[in-house]
Amino acid sequence: MRFDPQLRARTPELREAIGRFTQHLIAQEDKIGLRSRARKDEDRRKFTIAVEAMACNLLMQSFLREETALAIPLDNNMMWGSNRYRNPVYGQHFLGLLELLERLKLLKRVAKGYRFSKTAKAPSLFNAVADLGKRFPKVTPASFRREQEPEILILKAGRDEDGNAALMNYSDSPKTRTLRRRVQRINDWLLDADIELAGTHDSARLGKEGEIIASYRRTVRRTFNNKSWQQGGRLSGGFWMTMPRKDRFRQIRMNGKPVADVDYQQLFPRLAYVRARAPQPTGDLYDVMEDGTGRDGWKLLLNALLFTRGPLKRWPRDCSPLLPELNLKQALALLEQKHEPIAHLFGTGIGFELMFLESELLIAVVTHLFQSGIPALPLHDAVLVAEPNAEAAKAAMKHAFCAGSGQSRAFIKIEFGPVK
Repeated sequence: MRFDPQLRARTPELREAIGRFTQHLIAQEDKIGLRSRARKDEDRRKFTIAVEAMACNLLMQSFLREETALAIPLDNNMMWGSNRYRNPVYGQHFLGLLELLERLKLLKRVAKGYRFSKTAKAPSLFNAVADLGKRFPKVTPASFRREQEPEILILKAGRDEDGNAALMNYSDSPKTRTLRRRVQRINDWLLDADIELAGTHDSARLGKEGEIIASYRRTVRRTFNNKSWQQGGRLSGGFWMTMPRKDRFRQIRMNGKPVADVDYQQLFPRLAYVRARAPQPTGDLYDVMEDGTGRDGWKLLLNALLFTRGPLKRWPRDCSPLLPELNLKQALALLEQKHEPIAHLFGTGIGFELMFLESELLIAVVTHLFQSGIPALPLHDAVLVAEPNAEAAKAAMKHAFCAGSGQSRAFIKIEFGPVK
């Protein structure tokens, strides 16, 4: 489970219990001699927030259906970085809190973090001891809330040789303020929307990236790539984004109704056709053999060609087993033949520019739907809406694509889940 520094107590009972726990920790700190003098007001405020975040994470960890450790980042940049992304929960007060909890045997470190590249370090892993839960009232996942991120507009550098991208500091400008306001407006709508998760009252599950799947995680952030405000720009952070697809239909309720997934079909290559000023082809753009075979492999290969710079010299990861009858040269020839109008874009590294167009399209759609009174959850190239609003969402997505691209057709699919 990834440590969430924004997790806080929602109920008065839990807030009061955390207050008492904080006072207990301060008294124990003095007793065992970890501090020689009282904290200043600002330092005390930071310590108090850190205790609340830590207690809420450890209590939430106890709801997980599977046994798992709490992953806490302890690298220097996270603790003392001076840029706009630094979280006030982190710092020397946070490291002191961890030491204190370990000394009091309320927390156990099970693995130490290690550096695996020049720009990235694995988090340390911790487990709470059983006695910790006795200090707090009975809680459920609904006992917690989440503060919004310190920064919701993120700029990353290009990927290094290990595939990691460092966060870039930047100065605000009229452009960044406009971009941030658009995301904040969506977050305000999401916070007010009637969104529930069925079956999560007494337990919690992890998403694919180690984040808790909970309805309080409903705000998003927007990440740009390669030091450019015209590359990337996808929204992330919402609980629905890391849920297994089938669970979205089973668990998410909007305005009390199950959700529909309204999805642009093969949006990435279709945006490449827009960039090439070529008509939109019919059919499945990933069905190169026109019989459905190897579709997932063709999808991986086509997207790799749009992101790579220069000739593609090796198979993308996990791609070759999906196309076992072909070598790379044969596969590339078939793909270039299938998509001749956009073949000149292969190897140009245009992928992040197409991702930006995708993100702009989805933000426009979500904004229109909320303004029309229809809550919508963005999903890269799709939106989740309550089932009765599926056709309205499809119409909005069609209008956005055609108006923004100059194309006369949009390829959109509505899915109501496995039950239907």
